[in-house]
Amino acid sequence: MRLIFNVSVLLSGLLTIWAIWTVQRYTNNFNPDGDNLMWSNGNPGLFFIVFPMPILAYFLFSMIFVFEAIHHKLKVSRKHSIIGYTLLFIILVSYSSYRIIDFNITAQPYFEYEIGYLNPYSNDLFFNVWTLLAALCISAILSLYLEGREKTKSNRNV
Repeated sequence: MRLIFNVSVLLSGLLTIWAIWTVQRYTNNFNPDGDNLMWSNGNPGLFFIVFPMPILAYFLFSMIFVFEAIHHKLKVSRKHSIIGYTLLFIILVSYSSYRIIDFNITAQPYFEYEIGYLNPYSNDLFFNVWTLLAALCISAILSLYLEGREKTKSNRNV
């Protein structure tokens, strides 16, 4: 049973990486000298995130149990791990937010109307390795929370 779980995590992880790579590949590049028209169906990059979304969600959920096993095996300090994961999460989200806001400020003068943060030119800013790492930080923090709950339950039963 453990082998099936490990293989499913590996396959879902590979599909997640493939989906992010495909979004990067199919995101239109913003060209200040070009026409930059946004057509009604002009966001092909999101197609590769929407359809494998259940598998991506499974990967992030299963990583909670993988992180829990890793933390248990390495006997890491729960407090220091939470601080480290939270700090890394804040850095990654801040960096991504900065890039998204900077892109919007840079691109907005080239459009006749106001563009939103999520548009055909910004998919790669939302769906990239940094946001995947931020999501994995959340999975790691949740694994530490589950580990703490299990210890509390075992202490009550004694």
